[in-house]
Amino acid sequence: MAARDALSDLRGVRGEMLVLRAPEVAITRPVRLLHPRHPLYVVPRGDGLYMLGATQIESEGRGPPSARAVLELLSAAYALHPAFGEAEVLEIGADARPAFPDNLPRIRRRGETIHVNGLFRHGFLLAPAMARMVADWLCDGIRPEVCDEDHG
Repeated sequence: MAARDALSDLRGVRGEMLVLRAPEVAITRPVRLLHPRHPLYVVPRGDGLYMLGATQIESEGRGPPSARAVLELLSAAYALHPAFGEAEVLEIGADARPAFPDNLPRIRRRGETIHVNGLFRHGFLLAPAMARMVADWLCDGIRPEVCDEDHG
């Protein structure tokens, strides 16, 4: 969000998350639960630590998470694996994720600055691929498909 002055169409989408320690859960890859009422994603961090999230609110508010969001995340996690019911809550947080109007990421060059932004909810998945695209552009002249032509 710090690039908002340079990227006028960047907006914040509020997301809330929890970090839990659940040693009895053995999930080794990110899991996304697609449920109309209780969506959830679980990102394993190793050593029994899991980051849970899924809330998406059209707001740039960066205050603490709501009790409803925390309850829904914990309920969805428990439905996914009952051992999450015994987990230790290590962190509860909220922040604004950077997104463009269509929620697709962009690579924009402004003079000597390259902005890689707008990864929305998928930053931990897309960041390595986006970094590779920038490296290929700089080293080999391969212009990324996600390079915004209007802002070149």
